[in-house]
Amino acid sequence: MKHQITLLAVPGAQLLDISGPLDVFAEANRQLQRRVYQLSVMALEQRTVVCSSGVQLLADLCLDDASLHRADTFLLAGAPDASERQLSAAQQAAVVTLCQQSQRYGSVCSGALLLAQTGLLNGKKVTTHWACAEQLAAMLPDARVEADALYVADGPLRTAAGVTSGLDLALRLVEEDLGSEVAQAVAANLVMFFQRPVNQGHFMRKQQISLGGRSALQAMQRWALAHLAEIDGVEDLAAHMNLSTRHLARVFAEEMQMQPGAWLEQARIEKARALLESGELPLKAIPAACGYRSPDVMRRAFIRLTGTTPSLYRRLFRAAAEKA
Repeated sequence: MKHQITLLAVPGAQLLDISGPLDVFAEANRQLQRRVYQLSVMALEQRTVVCSSGVQLLADLCLDDASLHRADTFLLAGAPDASERQLSAAQQAAVVTLCQQSQRYGSVCSGALLLAQTGLLNGKKVTTHWACAEQLAAMLPDARVEADALYVADGPLRTAAGVTSGLDLALRLVEEDLGSEVAQAVAANLVMFFQRPVNQGHFMRKQQISLGGRSALQAMQRWALAHLAEIDGVEDLAAHMNLSTRHLARVFAEEMQMQPGAWLEQARIEKARALLESGELPLKAIPAACGYRSPDVMRRAFIRLTGTTPSLYRRLFRAAAEKA
C-alpha cells in the first residue's frame, strides 16, 4: 500500500499544523519499517512558505501543479490569519479538484475557514479551533459546527480542532488505514494520548465581557468573581445590583447574549480550574471555595463544561508539570 498525504500550507501557516500530522504519518512508516505514507507539502504560489513563527518551509510543489498531483489524503493547514485570507477563484477550484479526487480530505485547526470557502463544508459536520468556531458557523449556516470536538469525521471529510489536534486527526487516520495496534504504537513513541481524555472544551478560555470597564454589570461581575464562595445563586447577583432576577436576565441577554446563571456557572468552573492547576488547595476544599454546596454538584458541572472530572484534570496538570 502506498498512500499519498498532502498538506496545503498557506503563507503564515502555523508550523505545528503541518509538522505535527506529518510526523505522525512518518512514525507509522518507522513502526512498519516501510514507506506506507508518502508525504508532501503544497504551497499556494511560492514554494518557500514563511510560517507564523518566521521559520521558512520549502514546499514540494505549488497549488498550480495540482493537475499533475493526486493525493489520497489532502488536508489544509491552519494559520493565525486564516480568517483574513481569501483564496482566489482559481485556487478554490484547484482545492476542490484535489479534494474530490482524494479518498479523504479535510483541515487542521483554522484551515477549516479556508476549506469553507470552496463550498465543500456546506451541510457537513465539522470542527475547528474553538476561537474560530463562531466565525465558521457564520460562514456555514447549514453546517453542524462542533466547537467542543477535537476531531470530526463526516464521510470522506476529516476536520481537526486547534493546532495539536492535528496529531489526533493524523493518529485516527493511521488507525483507519493500519489498525489500532499500529496507531497505539505510534502514540506511545510520540508520547501522546492514543485517545485524549478531554475534549476541546477543556482548553477554552473565553471572557464574555471585559471586566476593565465601569458599567454596573462589570462592577457586579468583578464583585462576584471575588466572592464566589459566598454567592448562593443568581438572586445574590441581582440583589447586588438592586435589580429583580428578571431584569438581570434581560441585562445579561442584551449585553452578553447569555443568562446570568450560565455566567455564574462558568465563573465557578474557571475558578475551580485555576485552583486545580495551582495545587494550592486540596481537592475536597475546592467546591466550597468556588461556591458549590457539595463536591458532587461541582463534579457534574465540571464534567459538563470541560469534559473531564476535577480529579483527572488535576492529575493531567500535575503530570505535565512533572514532565516539564
